[in-house]
Amino acid sequence: MFDYNIFIQGFPGKSSTHGGLGWSTVALLSQNDENIIIDVGSFGVRPLLLEKLHDKGLSPDDITMILLTHTHWDHCVNWTMFPNATIVVGRVDMEWALNEPAGGWHVPELYVKELNRSPQTKLVDHLEEVVPGIVAHQTKGHTPGHLTYTVDNGDYDLIFCGDAAKNRAELLSSDADMTLNLSESQGSIDYLWKLWKEKPENILIPGHDIPMKLINGKPMYLHKREADLQCWFSDTLEDYTTIELEQKSVFTK
Repeated sequence: MFDYNIFIQGFPGKSSTHGGLGWSTVALLSQNDENIIIDVGSFGVRPLLLEKLHDKGLSPDDITMILLTHTHWDHCVNWTMFPNATIVVGRVDMEWALNEPAGGWHVPELYVKELNRSPQTKLVDHLEEVVPGIVAHQTKGHTPGHLTYTVDNGDYDLIFCGDAAKNRAELLSSDADMTLNLSESQGSIDYLWKLWKEKPENILIPGHDIPMKLINGKPMYLHKREADLQCWFSDTLEDYTTIELEQKSVFTK
């Protein structure tokens, strides 16, 4: 049995004026001395990651493995924080990312190049068992070699689907935003539904949303969303506006 914790909640949104928010899910799996992080987020979450690790009595040195769903900047750049971890990434996704031209919006070129030549890196393929109980599934579309990871926890599986289905809306509509290949994404969403239905208590964790279970066949959230913006619109730093993104209401402190 793996104990799992959501370190950073993924958020299902983007900005029309500032592009992708990149607020992606970061989770910790623990079993005995094995500490595994699934996706590592972008620069902005580094202080939060250190805080969450400290709360668990851990440091970056204690992380034994990183499972990357894909090589986009908001999911992969913080692999450099974990010097003792094996970094797992899809073979197909790595090959694709290395051949992307510089200057694109989604692949952090220099980090991917360093990851490719790092001795920490382990490339995996479709249906490969990464460690006992954890299997990689290729769920392409969002990127050509995107991986979903299933974790066998006995009566239920944890399904970390990254951006194969970024949020509840994509799961329900079988449509996908910000994908390189829509038809492949739709096929991957169908595949995720099959995995999800294999056990009644399965939990699916998307890359930009909250963990969900199927209740009467419908995805239902397991946690309360926590997301806000703190904005300085006035004349002093002490006076700021907090915009709660879940309740769509504004509070001024």
